[in-house]
Amino acid sequence: MRKKPKIALVHDYLNQYGGGERVLQALNEVWPDAPIYTAIYDKKLMDGWLKISPEKIKTNFIQKLPLSNYLSKHYFFLYPLAFRLQNLENADIVISSSSYAAKFARPKKGAIHVCYLHTPPRFLWGYDTELSRYYSRPFDRLLSPLYELIVPPIKSLLRRADYDAAQKVDHFIVNSKEVQNRVKNHYHRDSVVIYPPVDTDRFVGETKDLGYFLVVSRLGGYKKVDIVVEAFNKLGLPLKIIGYGPQFECLKVVAKQNIELLGRLPDAEVTQYIKGATALVFPTYEDFGIVPVEAMAAGKPVIAYKKGGALETVVEGVTGVFFGSQTSSDIIKTIEKFSPIKYNAAACREQAKKFSKEEFKRKIKLFIEGLWKKKTTS
Repeated sequence: MRKKPKIALVHDYLNQYGGGERVLQALNEVWPDAPIYTAIYDKKLMDGWLKISPEKIKTNFIQKLPLSNYLSKHYFFLYPLAFRLQNLENADIVISSSSYAAKFARPKKGAIHVCYLHTPPRFLWGYDTELSRYYSRPFDRLLSPLYELIVPPIKSLLRRADYDAAQKVDHFIVNSKEVQNRVKNHYHRDSVVIYPPVDTDRFVGETKDLGYFLVVSRLGGYKKVDIVVEAFNKLGLPLKIIGYGPQFECLKVVAKQNIELLGRLPDAEVTQYIKGATALVFPTYEDFGIVPVEAMAAGKPVIAYKKGGALETVVEGVTGVFFGSQTSSDIIKTIEKFSPIKYNAAACREQAKKFSKEEFKRKIKLFIEGLWKKKTTS
């Protein structure tokens, strides 16, 4: 009888809740006894969102740095070292959930390192980021001229280190074909696509069209929610925006009366807003994009930017429609032609089932068990 492997989970940071943290939540459900190693854990922020026992979570030295929660992004150059030095104890299999530095984790000799990669680091490999053109706090704006001088050479060193760390990973799993192409282009590594978990069961039950369009997103630069606000300011149609981030106050100032910014809401309330929407508007060039799948799970069509993960989830003319450029004018043209009665709720729900949480858990468990079986029988 083969011994049961000791599993360790590694995640970049736990000071926000989004798609990456939902992946970690699902991994924890598959391996509930596995410790979770991370750089920062903001317990107050994550309470009520992350359903993982705090006793399972172990932080590295980033947590102990001055004002680590407030200055987390400014310590970016230290994250790789922090994960390299973090003691993963006696894990036989290390599963890192990473969009930056968790893949720098150093397993014991002979252990298997599997990286579930959300994307190669956006800020290192030329992809737009939430804060690349937008500084959310006065402190950030004050430092921005200095950062423009010192960050490029640091990024060059980190890019090389990131490439080297990727060569030490034994197996890559990625969340979309979009990211699979990035891994091949930047790391010259093969990978397996396992789509991230979407809790489609949340959206079972009656839905209505209450006459508003909906955005559900963090409000940062690359998310491009600002172009949706600009479009709906001109269209005059009802729009509700759920989410919070560095652009929240700015968008609140420029949004007209037909636009309602609701901030961050519990999942139960988000579910009800999705169930009542005419359609979801998704303006982001996203690595995968969980929210369009959630909308389809509620039987709602999606109006999405025609790039990135949305191309793998939304079926044009069946579960939604695309706009070709990230501009308010393109969104306006698309919505003026949009007719919700063209889209069948049952077809939307059927498409969403392909990306369910249960499907994710089944596939990743099978993948890890296969690796362990191969290792222990070879």
